[in-house]
Amino acid sequence: MRNRLTYLAVIVVMLPVLAGAPVWAQRENSTELYQKGARLALDGQLDKAILVFNRVVDISPYYCLGHYGLGKAYLYKYGMVDEAIKHLKTSVKLDRKLVKGYFYLGIAYFMAKKYPPAAYAFKMAYNYDNSYSESLYNLGVVYEIMGKSYESMIYFNKYLGEKDKEDEEIIF
Repeated sequence: MRNRLTYLAVIVVMLPVLAGAPVWAQRENSTELYQKGARLALDGQLDKAILVFNRVVDISPYYCLGHYGLGKAYLYKYGMVDEAIKHLKTSVKLDRKLVKGYFYLGIAYFMAKKYPPAAYAFKMAYNYDNSYSESLYNLGVVYEIMGKSYESMIYFNKYLGEKDKEDEEIIF
């Protein structure tokens, strides 16, 4: 009886291998799925990308890039700004230094006409990575819309200063 149970256990464990793929290949990898979703999004296949990113979030709910990809895909999908905000907020909660998450969260808030949180998100993106000089420009726009001309002028000037630095750099 014991040999029969051992034999059945081996068959159950080996079934995926016998079906043509090793056991480790039967499991989904959230990083590989994220990359697949990113490729689909870049190809303009947002509906398929959203399905893939949803799967990433399902199998790895604490993977910040899954939420980032899903949020960004929703952002580019007309009328899905609230879903974008939800997932982009989750992405930066999971990784407090996810610069691109903050940047696109700022864009999502901006599109939702939620200007104070947009300003905060753009500031966080720039504070964590000052190569995101577009955040400065976006801050200038946000403050201009909010009627804060002085702050707007400060951020537009900072943006222009950063752009001048980039133009002066010599690259070999």
